[in-house]
Amino acid sequence: MSKNTEVAVPKGTAVANWESRLAAMAAATSEHEKAKGDWVSFRGGIFAINGQPLSGNKAEVVVVASIHENQYYKDRFDPNTPQPPVCYAFGESANELAPHPEASEPQAPSCAECPKNAWGSDPAGGKGKACKNVRRLALIAADDLGNVDGAPVYLAKIPITSVKNWSTYASEVSNVLKRPPLGVKTVMSVVPNSRTQFQVEFAFNGKIEDDGTIQSLLNRNEAVKPLLYSTYDKPAPQAMLSGPAQSRKF
Repeated sequence: MSKNTEVAVPKGTAVANWESRLAAMAAATSEHEKAKGDWVSFRGGIFAINGQPLSGNKAEVVVVASIHENQYYKDRFDPNTPQPPVCYAFGESANELAPHPEASEPQAPSCAECPKNAWGSDPAGGKGKACKNVRRLALIAADDLGNVDGAPVYLAKIPITSVKNWSTYASEVSNVLKRPPLGVKTVMSVVPNSRTQFQVEFAFNGKIEDDGTIQSLLNRNEAVKPLLYSTYDKPAPQAMLSGPAQSRKF
């Protein structure tokens, strides 16, 4: 064979090998680099972080970002042995929600057409839904406004019975003050309620006026989005926090 003769290598095979190796590396990275840390807890009507109740059952915070979450549990939820929902969806708008690719049992192509997300579908009866429409919020302590970039971020899942409180508050802040929630300080509290055991409530506590702080909050808004969209671990949900574990500021 001549020295100048080249041996043809099937390009398709080489590309496929690279693609499969890159995909495997990406999957491994995603699994090992899942964000870890703290969820805010409202269990039993107690506002807590790391099992430590907050003074007065309230905290002054800045809600850096929020998203919708739909979650469907096939079996009745047991807080003592929590399991992830079999179908769930995340999105900034309710109109864009569809089952997450990692959901173990997707119930429909989109939430809008899902029978489990229809009013009156609650297996317990009544006018409710089998699928629960909740909110995820990313919070920093208002005390950390002087160091927004380094502030620990805590995630809160607003229960279905308090979602209207959040929606009303966020709408009022936006319509009246012309600010998104990240532009104001918010007092977040948990109060007793005879019908739902407790309610998570929100109250305006002043605008944030410093230009540099607002810019830092806008930057942090983008940075925390991956945390808000973090999926459930199997078999149980895992807490999430931006950055290394830090003592709570509330």
